Amino acid sequence: MDASKNRVFYFHADASPIGGHFTKPKQTIVHSHGSSALAQAGGHVSSRADKFEHPDKLVSFKTAYSEIHGMVSETGSWTTEVTSVVEGLNVLDMVKADRVIASLTVEHPSNGGHPKASIVGSGFENLTIDGVKVSPVLAKKVLPPHKTAKFPDRAIVEDEDFLARAIAQSEKVTNAKGAPDWLKTRHRWVQSKGVRRRKGYVQCSLVDRIQGAKSGSFFGHVLHVPDFGNIFLGELLTSHHAFRLTMIRLEMGCANEGTMSIGTSDSNGTTSP
Repeated sequence: MDASKNRVFYFHADASPIGGHFTKPKQTIVHSHGSSALAQAGGHVSSRADKFEHPDKLVSFKTAYSEIHGMVSETGSWTTEVTSVVEGLNVLDMVKADRVIASLTVEHPSNGGHPKASIVGSGFENLTIDGVKVSPVLAKKVLPPHKTAKFPDRAIVEDEDFLARAIAQSEKVTNAKGAPDWLKTRHRWVQSKGVRRRKGYVQCSLVDRIQGAKSGSFFGHVLHVPDFGNIFLGELLTSHHAFRLTMIRLEMGCANEGTMSIGTSDSNGTTSP
């Protein structure tokens, strides 16, 4: 077969198990240990880091690793599998977990149409926040399911079932009793069709609720810990051809100020023509 007649796919995926920075008590970078980035032509890449402890005791983990596969299926579709894992996590003795897993699979059809995605395999093991063990309840069918060799006829950000769930989740967060104004501002925009179109993406979460969290401290998938900051669980950002999953994102704003992400898997790609 003349290869020049084939449709071309440009792979794009990365995995970042952990990373971030602190601005207080001093400027400090937390390097992206165990990260991977896939070659444009696909293939396989992996990375691993073991037994890290920040010199200032801000962050530690036992293992951080990632793995990405980019391949062509028997039907001619392009599949990207992205995995990002942190084990033995400890952030300031406030956020701990035995294991955090971000698993993302995205498949693009051979005809250049809209991709489908799955987050099956993502989750938390023995997550504790401020000394309390919590159990994030993952939603079922966060992303629309499709049968083998079947693909959506529209972009994920235009899928009615997906949008209905994202909007309902946004309303749950913004209407929660005691929800602070900043949180309402952060999440209310998802409810606006015009704003969604202007931004070009939709934000939601894998987490519907958090069992075991202290009363009045959580709003949907968001936890607020006094004298520490805000914790966002299972954030999923989607656009026409891209999906980004971050299992834990921290916004710290007290004695220790900064941001961190734990368990991020990101995938998109484009075809030509």
